[in-house]
Amino acid sequence: MLLLCAGSTGAEPVPSAPPRFIPLQLIVGGVWDGEETITYPSGSFAERFAHGSVWVGPRQWVHPRTGKTLTVYDRSRGNRSLVEQIFAVRDDQTAIGRVADSRFGISACDGEGKFPLGPWRQGETRRFDYTCWYGDRARTQNTTITIRRLDFACSAGEHCLEVEWVLRTSGDEHEMDHRIYLFAPGRGMVDEREAW
Repeated sequence: MLLLCAGSTGAEPVPSAPPRFIPLQLIVGGVWDGEETITYPSGSFAERFAHGSVWVGPRQWVHPRTGKTLTVYDRSRGNRSLVEQIFAVRDDQTAIGRVADSRFGISACDGEGKFPLGPWRQGETRRFDYTCWYGDRARTQNTTITIRRLDFACSAGEHCLEVEWVLRTSGDEHEMDHRIYLFAPGRGMVDEREAW
């Protein structure tokens, strides 16, 4: 069963604050032209912190469970242990998330929200319900993305973005992962830390 939901939960957005458009370029570290549409920068993009990953793409990929052809990025790192992931923008363009991951026996996912895209407000939280397959076994999970700081100066430059991400199993709502990510224009992810 596939559930796609991007509703708000948790912290409420600041109603008087204008939304910020978050382009894919902010997430991967590409150069953004300021146009408020989701476009796919081409190349190899290295995250700028210790143990950071490298994004390469875009390319076309056929999802093994849905049969859909997706525009994806390969994300990998090998300094601690080899991790290979494939990321795709959600159909609703509100986030980018994993569609494949070499870890934990995950063979495919559909609809994950890992990093925010498009217009978001300060303090806003959105929940994304989705399915991952562990071999042939499907499991529903959910993630929440919260905008901790929408647009601020950080050590990596101006207009930084700080995001809190939580991964839970659906049903019992067991928290499986909880992280804080920091992004800077032209640099992509510049910091990542566990939040639990």
